[in-house]
Amino acid sequence: MLMSFLRVPLAALAVLAMSVAAGAETLKDVRKVSVGGDGSVSPAVVKMVGQQLKQAVRSTRRPVSLPKVTMDVRLSNAVRGLGTQAGRNSAQVAVVLRDRAGIPVSSEEFTVNSFMVGAKAGDKALAKAISQRVAHAYRLAPVKAATADGRPGKRQTPRSTSHSNKPSAGASVASRVEEPVIIPSEAALTVRPRVRKPKVEANASAETKPAPCVVTATTNCN
Repeated sequence: MLMSFLRVPLAALAVLAMSVAAGAETLKDVRKVSVGGDGSVSPAVVKMVGQQLKQAVRSTRRPVSLPKVTMDVRLSNAVRGLGTQAGRNSAQVAVVLRDRAGIPVSSEEFTVNSFMVGAKAGDKALAKAISQRVAHAYRLAPVKAATADGRPGKRQTPRSTSHSNKPSAGASVASRVEEPVIIPSEAALTVRPRVRKPKVEANASAETKPAPCVVTATTNCN
C-alpha cells in the first residue's frame, strides 16, 4: 500500500529531474549576436532587432558556467498587411547557435506576428515582437525598446537652470514696487497709546495759575 502511494510522487520527481536536465543541456551562454534579413525585411527592423537582442545578451547573467556560443538570427519572408489586413505584419525567424569553432550546436525556426498600423510603428512592433520571442526562447534578459534607427533611445537630460536663480531686471523692479504687507497682531491692536502731558514752563507767570481759595467769615470756597 505504501509503495503504491509513493509511486506517483516518485514518478513526478523523475519527470521534473529529466526536464531540468534537458533545460540545462539546451541553455547556453550567448556572447555575441548577429542579425540579418533578406529583401523583404525592412532595414529598420533588422537594426532594431540587433540592438535589442545585443542589449538583452549584455544584461543576461547566468548563475553557473555554461558553454559559450554565438547567436545568428536571420529574418525572411516579411509580410506587411494591406487593405483590410493593414497593421498585420509577420516575418520568418531562423536562429542558429554556434560554438567557438563556428560549428552549429542548435537551430530553431518560427513565425512572429505583430499588429500595428503605420510603417514606422509597424516596424517597431514587429522588431520588438521578434526580439521578445527570441529572448524568451533562449532565456535572455527582458528586451528594451529601441529607436527606429536601431540605437537605444537617449534619455532627455534637463538643462542647467543655474542662470534662472538670478532675478531678472523686470523681477527686481517688481519686487521694489510691491512692498510687503504687514499684518499687526491682536496684542498690538489692543495697546493703548501713551499721550504725553504738556510741560509747564518754569517761567510761567503766576497770573495764569488760579489763586488758592482761603475760607474766611465772608468767603465760602464751595
